[in-house]
Amino acid sequence: MHTLRRMHGGARLGGAFGLAGLLLIILIGVAVNNTLAQRRAERQVAESAALQRDALTAKFRAADFNGWQTAYAFDTIRGVPGAAADRGAQRSLFLASATAFRQDLARIATHPLSAAQKQQLAIAEDAFDHFMDLDAQILAGYRSGAPNRIAVANDLVAGEALDWFDRAAGAVSQLAELAQARVDADAAVAQRTSSRALTMMVVVGVACLLFAVALGVLATRTVANTARHKAMLAAIVEQSADATVALDLGGIITAWNTGAERIYGYTAAEAIGRPATMVLLPSRRATLRTVLADLAAGRHFHTEGAPRLRKDGSIVKVSTTLWPIRDETGVVIGAAATERDVTARMRREAKEQLANDQTARAARLESLGQLAGGVAHDFNNLLAIIVNCAEFIAEEPGEQKAEDLARIRDAAQRGQALTSQLLLFAKREPARVENVDLNSAVTDANDLLGRTIGASITLRCTTYGAALPVRTGRGRLDQVLLNLVINARDAMPGGGIIDVGTDLVEVPEGSILPLPPGSYAELTVSDNGVGMSAEVRNRLFEPFFTTKSAQKGTGLGLATVYGIVIDAEGTITVDSTPGIGTTFRILLPIVAATAETDSTPLSGPGNGARVLVIEDDNTVRDVVVRILNRNGYRTTAVRDADAALRMNLDDVDLLIADMVLLDRSGAAVAKEMHAQHPGLPVLFMTGHADPLVPSAGDETTRILYKPFTAAELLGNVGEALEATAARPS
Repeated sequence: MHTLRRMHGGARLGGAFGLAGLLLIILIGVAVNNTLAQRRAERQVAESAALQRDALTAKFRAADFNGWQTAYAFDTIRGVPGAAADRGAQRSLFLASATAFRQDLARIATHPLSAAQKQQLAIAEDAFDHFMDLDAQILAGYRSGAPNRIAVANDLVAGEALDWFDRAAGAVSQLAELAQARVDADAAVAQRTSSRALTMMVVVGVACLLFAVALGVLATRTVANTARHKAMLAAIVEQSADATVALDLGGIITAWNTGAERIYGYTAAEAIGRPATMVLLPSRRATLRTVLADLAAGRHFHTEGAPRLRKDGSIVKVSTTLWPIRDETGVVIGAAATERDVTARMRREAKEQLANDQTARAARLESLGQLAGGVAHDFNNLLAIIVNCAEFIAEEPGEQKAEDLARIRDAAQRGQALTSQLLLFAKREPARVENVDLNSAVTDANDLLGRTIGASITLRCTTYGAALPVRTGRGRLDQVLLNLVINARDAMPGGGIIDVGTDLVEVPEGSILPLPPGSYAELTVSDNGVGMSAEVRNRLFEPFFTTKSAQKGTGLGLATVYGIVIDAEGTITVDSTPGIGTTFRILLPIVAATAETDSTPLSGPGNGARVLVIEDDNTVRDVVVRILNRNGYRTTAVRDADAALRMNLDDVDLLIADMVLLDRSGAAVAKEMHAQHPGLPVLFMTGHADPLVPSAGDETTRILYKPFTAAELLGNVGEALEATAARPS
């Protein structure tokens, strides 16, 4: 019997808990529903209030623009200047108010409106459109200045325009009243909904109290875990070898760990509360405010090797990372910095860099020494020829004189070619660029190359069936051919065959060659000599690299070839196998053939044109004067710039000046002369490969490189004078 009662009691208890749970779910659902209903009612009240506010704004705005219209009308009647202009004091205010009223109507239209409210809004918009149309008529009447039209405008202001204003104002006023009634109704509904929701929330609150207790226990455990986690992180930061510093947005230090104490020498008690500028160099303190402003905007920073000031006055270099600190809402309230001492590392890197620089400098000096030795050797040979042949001429007059003169000229030309090769390697050679047929260059060089390679080697030249015009210098092409053929000859000490050929090839899209797609002229030079290893092939075009003995090569030949090809916007590749041979393949862009000629034009007779020559080298000056005088020019020559500037230049037709004079530059002299004679053409002479030539702004300024021939001098003089004569006066 007791067991039966316990079973019935347990069943009732279980049913009670089940019913309580069911009721709790129902209560929560009802509470949620009432809460949502309350929020909907509150939103409706807010919406109705916003509509009422916009309607009242439009109502007052209507009175505003009507008043301003009346004001500018009265000003016009009184004769106030510019009263009817859009920028007039009253008229501009009227336009601004009318624009604002139209915006008010547009804003009202965005609200949910009842049928009656939509009707009043339509009446207001229509009345306002009529009002603005009448204002345009009123304005036209005032601006016409005709008394009869002004009178009509005045009648419109006081009559029909006022009627349409009343309609617009009445409509928005009625709209405001409808909005007020709607606000009151919505507020009553919201009040009832709020009371019902409050009652249900009390019930739900009691029911949820049990859950709050459980959540409180869980929250307590979570807070404890979080506190332990934060304590662990704080211990890690505090014991870190890096400095960790926190600042507020005013730059005051708020946190300072042991790493910062070790790096800077300040204890936490000494640092916290002081400005962060205490560890900045005086020259860098002004930048802290800018950095803090950027951090407040959310930016992050990282710098390497920033200098910092320690407590003892010494400087330490640090790697710094700065980032903003945000509160729970995401607002930046401060900044944090992690700084690592990199002073020792930077010193070590600086020593390594210094050692590398010294090694590179030694290598450059060694290369320059090799270059200077080769240049001195070759020039000494040339000077020996020139000096001895000059003595022969002086001591042995007769038929031998012509031969000695030819030797002097040949030695001078070889000296010019040597400097040209060196300057080309430095990519500073002032070479003339022209359209050259690659086939002609190979054909014309055949005899010279045949004499160069010796009897044990066979030279075979095969050219393409049509012209292959490329854009480069003819002398450069000859130099490429000569260097490649000599290189092939030296690779076949026991004799062999050298094949030189030209062809037309197409480089397709996506080719592995570093060239744009298109047509290219191909030059190949092949031999069946000893070939070369991959290591030698990879260093083949390095300056001063050579596998030959010091007596046979300087290492500039193939470097010069490479410079010529790259300067012509082409490419050069090498295919070589030890014991089989080597093939050099050069591709140069094909250019359109022109009627361009390679010869330097000789000028006609000077016809008495006066030329002023400024050159501080007596011999060069005499040579220039002698060439010009023999060709019909009237020449005046001076040694320095001051003497030239003191002269009367009215009848001077051309200025020839050396770029480097004793007292100033030729460019400075030309600038001073152009100040008084803007149209004076200038021809600069220079022995430098890369002179700084001023921009004269027209085609009458030229430059002539030393050494030059009489034909080159006369050609440049003639072109300068012709360009001056061709300009419109």
